[in-house]
Amino acid sequence: MAARDRNLGWPGFFRVFTVLCAIMLLLAQQGQALVPADSGQWQVLSVYEGLTSWSVPALFLLWGMFALDGGKPHFPSALLGLALPAFCLLVFWGAVYAVVAYLLGGGTLTPGGVWGALVAAARGDTYFHLWPLYPLVGLYLVHPVVHRFTSSASRGEVLYFLGLCLLFAGLLPLWSAFHPDSVLAAQLERFRVHLVLGWVGCYVAGWYLRHYTISRVAEFLLYFLGVLGLVLTLMGPQLIGGSRELWYTYTSPNVVLAAVAFCTLFRYVLGVSEERSRRRAVYQVGAYAFGIYLFHQLWVLVFRWFGVSMLSLPLALAVPLFALVYFALSLPFAWLVNRIPAVGPKLT
Repeated sequence: MAARDRNLGWPGFFRVFTVLCAIMLLLAQQGQALVPADSGQWQVLSVYEGLTSWSVPALFLLWGMFALDGGKPHFPSALLGLALPAFCLLVFWGAVYAVVAYLLGGGTLTPGGVWGALVAAARGDTYFHLWPLYPLVGLYLVHPVVHRFTSSASRGEVLYFLGLCLLFAGLLPLWSAFHPDSVLAAQLERFRVHLVLGWVGCYVAGWYLRHYTISRVAEFLLYFLGVLGLVLTLMGPQLIGGSRELWYTYTSPNVVLAAVAFCTLFRYVLGVSEERSRRRAVYQVGAYAFGIYLFHQLWVLVFRWFGVSMLSLPLALAVPLFALVYFALSLPFAWLVNRIPAVGPKLT
């Protein structure tokens, strides 16, 4: 599928919803650092974090959904067309945030300051919401190998691979957290399979969910597992035990299964109608959705500079309201950057 078609229909709708939920997730996490732990406000923000944490693995579902489509890639073209642009994207936005934060803090813009921001971004000192770009660069480095597998493997072989990912990157680490002294936990630590299957599983799963049609039984099973995943994210420590961080980890099975369930829901239930105006509207917004994600924290910095905080409103309302405001304010700027000849689409 051509790049311009990747946001038509349900994928574009899912992309927009995922980015909006990712913005809510970041706002909830930022808000938790500003209120007393275990206070009423912190609990509200924690619920929002649990309800939207699935959006991070969903980003990797979306990236793999189309990157793995098509024929077998050539190694140089895959590395130059995916890994290098992703790294440049990371450096560019890392530098932008460093410069903006410096200026809003009262600093003066100088060529040396811009160069220092670029160097710092290249070394990994970037704004916190850019961290998904690091594993994305890693995925693009192994993309040619993964793509050759998906382009030639049977459906059963792909399911076997996804089962290994869920087992070694999700279920067994979760089990080991409750039984750290067991033989199985020791073997898992020696094999270290989980270190290479976490995000790759999401990457391949996105392609699988778009490439294959699943049965109704499998569809409803995924819905059930997704709801169960959300419940465990929010109440895992109370129901089963373990730390809160264990259940909120982005590659934990409960979070990943929730992302897969939402992806399935958008494909089979919440897809955009055939009405041309609706499909075009979703395509246009979906085309700039990731640019909105990259840009929205600039508005957070600007609002903070003006002293505007979502803590001034009831948090149950403030989180989605501010997320919608940041989304809407970032859309025209993401569109504007996207229109830059040659490099614009690569920056968003």
